[in-house]
Amino acid sequence: MRKFLLILAFFAPALALAAHGGDASKDYDFIPRLINFILFFGILYYLLKKHVVALFNGRSEKIANRLKAIEDTLQESERKRAQAVNDLQKAKENASELVEIAKKEAELIKEKIASQTQNEISNLEKNLEGQKEFEQRKMKKSVVAEILDEVFEDKSISLSPKELINIVQKKAS
Repeated sequence: MRKFLLILAFFAPALALAAHGGDASKDYDFIPRLINFILFFGILYYLLKKHVVALFNGRSEKIANRLKAIEDTLQESERKRAQAVNDLQKAKENASELVEIAKKEAELIKEKIASQTQNEISNLEKNLEGQKEFEQRKMKKSVVAEILDEVFEDKSISLSPKELINIVQKKAS
């Protein structure tokens, strides 16, 4: 029923103006047309108001949601950028600390290797000295043994034990 009344109200101005007659060309019916125009847009406004308002509110809400999502993304990006800058700064600090530690470790290793090398050289020198002494004693023994063998084999030489000891001592030294 309501739709019927709305349709009737919509077509009522057209019916009222149609009853005027055939000689409408001389009359300027500005006021009835204005009333007709106002009624038409009033009815159109009444019928479409809820839909248009809902449409604009929905569109405004979608735009606001998209804007909010973009702002959230921007804030998240800004936060991540700040975190990345912070991480980069920490990485630079860690890198410089690591370089300093590596330099100190290299210096310590260098000193340790130098110390070990020096110790090895001194040990080798001691071993060489010990080996020399051992070889000298060995040589002395072999020389003494040779001389004694010669003396004991040769019967023509008769020496007293004291003379023999003196000869051996002279030969050994």
